[in-house]
Amino acid sequence: MKSAKENHSEVKFKVLLCMVILFIYSESVKSQKLTDTIPLHEVRVYGVRNLAQAGLQVNRIDTLALQMMKTQTISELLSFYSPIFIKSYGRGSTASASFRGTAPSHTQLYWNGIKLNSPMRGEVDFSMFPVYFIDDISILPGGSSLQSGSGALGGTVLINNLPDWNCRLNIRYIQTIESFSTSKEYLNVGFGNRKIQFKTRLFSEQSKNDFSYYNYGVLPMYETVQKNAAFNKKGLLQEVYSRLKNHLFSAKVWATRSHRDLPQLMSFEGESRTETQEDQNLRTILSWKYLAEKSKLEWIGGLNFNKLHYFRASSEANFVNFDSQSKESSYTSQFSYDWKPKEAFSFNWALNAAYDRVSVYEQVQKTGYDKDRLSVSLLNAAHCQPLPEVSLSLLIRSELYDSNLIGFIPSLGIEYSPDKKQQNLFKMNLSRNYHQPGLNDLYWIPGGNPNLKPEKGFAADLSYGYSFRNEKTMFSAQATGFASKIDDWIVWQPSASGASYWEASNLRQVMVKGAEFQVSWQSNIANTVLVNLRGNYSYTATSNMDAVPSVDESRGKQLIYIPKNKANIFGEADYRDFYLKIDAPFTGKRYTSSNNVESDYEKVLNPYWLINLSAGKRFNFKPVQVDASLNVENLANTDYMAILWRPMPGRYYSLTIQFQHRR
Repeated sequence: MKSAKENHSEVKFKVLLCMVILFIYSESVKSQKLTDTIPLHEVRVYGVRNLAQAGLQVNRIDTLALQMMKTQTISELLSFYSPIFIKSYGRGSTASASFRGTAPSHTQLYWNGIKLNSPMRGEVDFSMFPVYFIDDISILPGGSSLQSGSGALGGTVLINNLPDWNCRLNIRYIQTIESFSTSKEYLNVGFGNRKIQFKTRLFSEQSKNDFSYYNYGVLPMYETVQKNAAFNKKGLLQEVYSRLKNHLFSAKVWATRSHRDLPQLMSFEGESRTETQEDQNLRTILSWKYLAEKSKLEWIGGLNFNKLHYFRASSEANFVNFDSQSKESSYTSQFSYDWKPKEAFSFNWALNAAYDRVSVYEQVQKTGYDKDRLSVSLLNAAHCQPLPEVSLSLLIRSELYDSNLIGFIPSLGIEYSPDKKQQNLFKMNLSRNYHQPGLNDLYWIPGGNPNLKPEKGFAADLSYGYSFRNEKTMFSAQATGFASKIDDWIVWQPSASGASYWEASNLRQVMVKGAEFQVSWQSNIANTVLVNLRGNYSYTATSNMDAVPSVDESRGKQLIYIPKNKANIFGEADYRDFYLKIDAPFTGKRYTSSNNVESDYEKVLNPYWLINLSAGKRFNFKPVQVDASLNVENLANTDYMAILWRPMPGRYYSLTIQFQHRR
């Protein structure tokens, strides 16, 4: 039976969900007050659909959200402004993504065209990427992800950096002081002209992370302060852009370093210990584009180097349990050619080659592996508009890795708009995809399985969107239904031989079904108050379909740590130079055991709402603009856990001051 607290949370969720559907507002309006009005004759502007995105779901997080979350990480941005569920191990700790009910390795991250997933683990730690270092972010769910690459059974996140050719000099500095002895600093210096641009970004973040919490994991329960959870992160991003006639060149270097103390679980009652993780990352990209009247030729070359050092030892006995170091090297080269012979036809070809090498060594047990992988991918894509109301796209990828050929990975997209204004828009996408095992899945000692087969999946989604716009108001809404079936899902489970370690195997056939809803509204009220409200909701049912009922009770049950319900609400009001912002993400109930049993021994993570509030004012001291804001996180002081026995902070505060000089 459900607890009273759980029933109350579910009822509160349903009530607020109805409010979202009835009253939600959204997106951004420029914050200048209109002081003069000039009446003009009506001018109708009809948008031109992007053929390359026909039938594809491409959800772009707007610049308002990027600006609001500029001192946060991409993991927090995605958690608040997208249907993606972020599995966070705590403030400042590792954060992975579950996209449409799939595993973290089924979500891929691309930075300016190169993949950043770890070739060792197959997933991405989104907590390592500051929002301040990106200019644009888009989400491609399901089969739409094949546009950027194969393997994203859940979806793909694209982050990009963009030049500002109008910038002569731009200096921006941000200082944030936050609870738990936390400080953050960000600096951006950009300068150039219409032919060459330079941009340098720096960030530094450190925290003791010593928040108080109530420990439910031991008896007797008691209030305590989190220990051994400090972290510090530093990073540099250097960008150079140049253009000459039809040629565009760019070079980017991104370096980060972090040290994290890993706290013990709430339920841990053993001796105190030291547990740390250090990460070092270096990424570089060179790119060249040639633009012609009807075509574009592009080359991208990328290098990605990662080092991870994990250490654990008993503090009292000074006994070292683990001392593991891993090194990852990835090299990418991609040529692509876009050709648009007529307005109603376009074609795209891309050839990508990637070489990955991983070296892992655990010094205590003297185990590890040193392996590499070469993979080649070919994309053939065609897009057409046979009728003014209909657009079609067909993508076919072929992939070769480790002598395994996946020759046919298709995606078919259809788009239909019955009116010229494109107020009503229907989209459908059907696709096949696959995901190759990570090198840890194949070669980890002990438990790796070199005989693993790639995971294979079929996906379909259907969406309807409506949009409306006039002089002062813009409204949009979209509903999407999706389903996918994944065969040979890779899981780690206790060894079949009875040994004390876990091993990887192709065990499951997983079925994913669900729906996503997005609604937005924006308005300029009396040319004085700018109001923006936006919301989204997702329902995801993910279950194991091939377990034997008499042996495995997980058959037909929700996979662990994947919530069926997730929602976000965001609102902003601007009056002159003052602004007030609020966002409220909701996360539904999550099971921690595959049989979905709820008892004193099988813990369930209860649903929770988080409410975050920000109020600020802009000052104009020409030529310097100043923005000061006070932020309250977890305003309602909600007691919750994102991961079992990993505490999360209650209410806390931050003060952010931004200085900007631009000409």
